[in-house]
Amino acid sequence: MNSLRARLLAATAVLLVAFIGLTGVALQTAVRERAEQAEHDRLQGLSYALLGSADITDDGQFNLAPRVLPESDLSRPDSGLYAMVLNEKKQMIWHSPSLLGSIDMPNLPAVGQWQEMRITRGNGNQLLTLSFGFRWVTEGGKDYRYTLVVAENTSTFVKQMQRFQGVLWTLLSVSALILLIVELLILRWGLAPLRRLARNLANLESDDDRRLQGDYPDEIQPLVNNLNTMLVNDQARLTRYRNALGDLAHSLKTPMAILRGIAEDKTLPDDQRSALRSQLARMNDILDYQLQKAAAAGKRSLTRRLAIAPIAERLGRALTKVYAEYGTRFEIRIPQTLQVPVDEGDITELLGTLMDNAAKYGKDRVIVGARRSNKGVLSLWVDDNGSGFGEAQPQRLLERGVRADSTREGQGLGLAVAAEIVHSYNGEIELTGSDMGGGRVLVRIPES
Repeated sequence: MNSLRARLLAATAVLLVAFIGLTGVALQTAVRERAEQAEHDRLQGLSYALLGSADITDDGQFNLAPRVLPESDLSRPDSGLYAMVLNEKKQMIWHSPSLLGSIDMPNLPAVGQWQEMRITRGNGNQLLTLSFGFRWVTEGGKDYRYTLVVAENTSTFVKQMQRFQGVLWTLLSVSALILLIVELLILRWGLAPLRRLARNLANLESDDDRRLQGDYPDEIQPLVNNLNTMLVNDQARLTRYRNALGDLAHSLKTPMAILRGIAEDKTLPDDQRSALRSQLARMNDILDYQLQKAAAAGKRSLTRRLAIAPIAERLGRALTKVYAEYGTRFEIRIPQTLQVPVDEGDITELLGTLMDNAAKYGKDRVIVGARRSNKGVLSLWVDDNGSGFGEAQPQRLLERGVRADSTREGQGLGLAVAAEIVHSYNGEIELTGSDMGGGRVLVRIPES
């Protein structure tokens, strides 16, 4: 999970779900306890009302007229609200008209004590019972011990709680969904500067202006300022480096020319002139190689993307004129839309070197192709129809000064320079055979 928005949203979702879950459980528990307490208080109040309306005769009979029952449900048969009075032998001596049958009480409370129980009847209904033990002394002085039992069917209570739970969790789920949507919008708004910075960084690869434009939040602005400073300094350093190399090459031209003139002075002995020409050639080779090697920019961050097809076509037209006497044809098979993040000087030097070598050591046909793989690797190849590289270990030709054909003019530096450029981009260069029977130089450069 590499997305900041996905990470923040996932963390928020986990916290929100945990909070909603704990809140729902807490509310559900509190409401259930409050409802059970309310039910207890209701049954207790009903018990007091029944006791207040009761009359017990001297022979121990419990009398309560149906018309004075405090709840109408007590008068309706099997209404779900019941009341009965048990004597000390657990015999029912009175019951409300609503009670059909009896309620089996496993034990009775002591005198003056309340006892709450849940009892399952034979028909499967569960009753919430509240019983109270009391003593009654008649006017005749007789003392009786009774237990008043008030019971209610819990099915109504259960249905109410289920309905409440359904409404509660529905509201909490909808609230959580709304909060997640709001959080997503907040994250989108909060991370908008980062998305804008990413777009501007991507635009640096296609724009000539090498600076990040626009205002950013205080947390990001220092990063933008440092990036702009780095970009400016990087470009200025490369420009100064190349200018210094150009000045060095130019300043050495006159001394080298004087030494060449001395080497051609026929008044000198032949062995001295030969030695002088040999050392001058060596100096020139070393100078060319080091200048070309140092001038390569190499892989840099935020490099502007270039279309390489126009560069290859321009080089092909120039080299066609150079090798006009050989009738060499250059075929460029590079998509016009193919763009890669490389320095223009580097890709020009690389293509120019490989195409010049292919024309020099081939016959009359050179093919230049390129494509990008699904993994973001640029594959660039140059084929010729010559005699190939002519040895069992062609990779040795990438070493400085090694040549495949000593009959042609050159110092054996071209492929070595090309290899240096490719390696500066963390790439690979491979020398193989082409489909035309000649040589193929295959270059692979990762774009990231």
